[in-house]
Formats: sequence, structure tokens, C-alpha cells
Amino acid sequence: MTKLFENLWIKIIALIFGLLLWFHVATEKNYIYQLYLPVSEIILESGLTLSSSPPDSLMVTVSASGKQLIRKKWRSRGLKIIVSQFGIGQYDLNLNTSNVFISSATTDVTLEEIISPSNIKISLDNIVEVLVEVKPDIVAEPDEGYAVSSVSSILPSQIKLKGPKTLVKKIPVVFTEHKVLKGLRSNIELKLPLAKPFGYGIELKPDSVSLFIEVVPVKTRVFNQIPIVLYNPPSDSIVEMVPQFVRIELTGPPTEIDLLNKNTLIASVDYAQKTNSGKAVLVIDCPVKFKIRKATPDSVLLLTR
Repeated sequence: MTKLFENLWIKIIALIFGLLLWFHVATEKNYIYQLYLPVSEIILESGLTLSSSPPDSLMVTVSASGKQLIRKKWRSRGLKIIVSQFGIGQYDLNLNTSNVFISSATTDVTLEEIISPSNIKISLDNIVEVLVEVKPDIVAEPDEGYAVSSVSSILPSQIKLKGPKTLVKKIPVVFTEHKVLKGLRSNIELKLPLAKPFGYGIELKPDSVSLFIEVVPVKTRVFNQIPIVLYNPPSDSIVEMVPQFVRIELTGPPTEIDLLNKNTLIASVDYAQKTNSGKAVLVIDCPVKFKIRKATPDSVLLLTR
């Protein structure tokens, strides 16, 4: 029985040794292999940048030993494309082994052929960096009984915009990403990411800004005898409005509503919107920080003679 086990172990060891020897021989051989490799770098002349996106990857064939084909490090580092021979302009570039290289160069891997795409369009431009203004794209809606008193200055108010000159000069301002806030009852400080402008190669420094929103309890103020304006009256008739004045209850931030001039309130009706009953809905326009709590009346009778 012992002799049987010894023979079995000898056979197993011989098999393992044979497999290792086969694996060693197989991985030492060179193979031609087709695969996609990412484009990780574009080599440009100093002071230039791409103004259109390069391909994400290329299908290529490589010659490599079996061991290198198994390893992933050189694959992940991808390819670099050399375009440093070009100046500002647009070009059709034929890709081949004279301008495309494996980023992780090794003697065990050789780039044999660029299969697809074999030709790409590239656009080169001067790279510039300018300061541009930042504006918030935010909707702040307070809860009932509260008002947004102020949205403080954005910090920083200007950011550095870097990229292709032809694109950068078309971007006078950068906005924050759109955000809607509802039901605000207290002050809030926000850090908002910037919305990246359209175009390839645009960089923002920094890529976010902060702002402070002050929320306060509202105060109600009554404005009496606000005259009503009539729009689009008929040219061949005289129109009498009943009534001619309106009482407005307005809510808003306490300090600002105390300083609000009644002349900033506009009450109007449109004759073209008159119903069969002879009435038209009253429209009140006021500064954006304030809300109409109540208008008396809410419609006007239009009498023609």
C-alpha cells in the first residue's frame, strides 16, 4: 500500500513539473495579439492644447511574450500620441508606429500596427488662463412666514478659467450648478460646484464656490390707494375702472419692506382679458424679494362709454 502511494506521488510531482515546464516555455514565446488600449497622453508643443477630444482608445496589434500579455500594468498605462510637430490649426493625422507609442515602454512588448481608427482629426489652439465672474444658479424658496433677506457675495467671486483660447474667449461668466432649495426657515451656508462650460479641455480653478443665504421671519406691510393701470384700452371708447385703486398686503424681509417705496408696486388690468361679465383680473407686480399676501379687490369692473 505504501509503495502504491509513493508511485502516485511521483506521478503527481512529474505532472506538476511538466505543467510548470510547459507554462514556462509557452510564456517565453512571442505572440501577435490584438487588443484595445486607452489613449493616456497626447504630447503637444509647449503652450498649446487640444480644442477637441481625442479618441478614448485605439485598437492595435502588439508583439509580446506570453508573460507580458498576462501582465496588466503596461496595458492600463495605455498609449501616447505624438503631435508636437504641429502648431495652431486643424489636422488629419494618420496614426502609425512613428507617432503612437506604448506609454509603459518595455523591450518585451512591441507595437506592431494601429488598426482602428487609423486616422483622427485634431484641433490645436493656444492655451490661456483668464479670470471670469461667477454667478449663482439657485432658487431659494422660504417656508410660509419666512423670506430670503439676502444671498451674500459668492466666494470667490471670480475663478480661473483655463483652456483653448477660441473657447475661453466665448465664456464671459461661469454659473454654479442649478440647485433648488425649498422650505427654508433658517440661514444656510452652501458650497456649490461650478457647472463646467461646454467645450473640451476647459479647467476651472477652483471648481466650487461658497455662498450664504440669510432667511428671516417676514413682516407684513399694507399699501393703500395704489392706482390701477389699464393696458390695451379701446381707441374708440372711454373706459371707466371700478375701483381705480387697490389695497395691497405685502410680506417680505422686515428691514427691506420698511424701506420699500410704494411706487415700485404696479397694479394693472388688461382690457383684452375682460370677461363677459365686464371684469378683468388684477395683476400686481412687485420686487422679487416680496410676496403678495392679499390684494383688495382681486378684479376690476371695466365700463365703456
